[in-house]
Amino acid sequence: MKKSLSLLAGIGLLFSAFSVKAAEPAAYGDLYNVEWCPCNPEEPFDADGSVVMGKTVMCPCSGLFSGYKKGFEQDMREFKSSVNNQLRKFNYFKYYLGLDYNIGSVSAGSKDMRFDHLIFAQSPIDIDPGDIIDDQDSLSFIAGARVSKYWGLEFFYQQSYDDNTTTMVDSGTLNNPDYHLLNDFTTSFKAYGVDLIGYAPVSPYFDFVGSLGLAQYNFENEGLFTSYYVDSGDKRDVVKQNYDEDKIGWRVGVGAQLNIAEGIALRAMYKYIYVGGDIVEDLNEISVGLRFLF
Repeated sequence: MKKSLSLLAGIGLLFSAFSVKAAEPAAYGDLYNVEWCPCNPEEPFDADGSVVMGKTVMCPCSGLFSGYKKGFEQDMREFKSSVNNQLRKFNYFKYYLGLDYNIGSVSAGSKDMRFDHLIFAQSPIDIDPGDIIDDQDSLSFIAGARVSKYWGLEFFYQQSYDDNTTTMVDSGTLNNPDYHLLNDFTTSFKAYGVDLIGYAPVSPYFDFVGSLGLAQYNFENEGLFTSYYVDSGDKRDVVKQNYDEDKIGWRVGVGAQLNIAEGIALRAMYKYIYVGGDIVEDLNEISVGLRFLF
């Protein structure tokens, strides 16, 4: 009897112990012998997926986690590279204002210029444009933008620095020994247009520059014809005639730009401008100027 009771008590204790043990949920660490795993968000983790406290992770989902982690890092590297490339391009985008001084050499048209309606002349006066059109300096005011590393756009307004006057003494037109003519020919011009600018960077401080553009050229010319008495030098008659000419010309240039300071660039260029007019055939210009970038 006692043996039966002891046996029953032992079975009861064993059953109770088994029931308690089975009722407690198994801890994740107990099952997999790990301190941390990506599947277990309650534990702290470090960057490479290793167990804190010096033990190596043995986690059934670590391979999946590593794949996600590598893919995310690759995406981040590509994103950073794309952003850096865009920033490098953006760094070249600059608005700027500028001023150029142009030394101009003018080639005159081949057609003679005729001045008639001179009240004191027996016949019209024909003059070679090359005799009255001379070299002329000018100023250019620039507004532009460097859109990228390799190209930009400029709008400009150009005006002759000073009127150019050529004086000719004419003793034959009047066909009268008592009088002679003193002819003053004054020339000036204005222009406005746009240039496409190409850059060939050599270093952050130096670029070769080329340009191609179109512009409207307005040549304002005036002839002042004055007859004088030969003996006294007094004026007898004065006639003034204008002979303006408006033409669209194309421009091409080549030069260099030196970035001398933050936001300041020095540019020097040679430009050829074809006008094709009766008075002016073409222009050759050497320009030196500054660009203020912002």
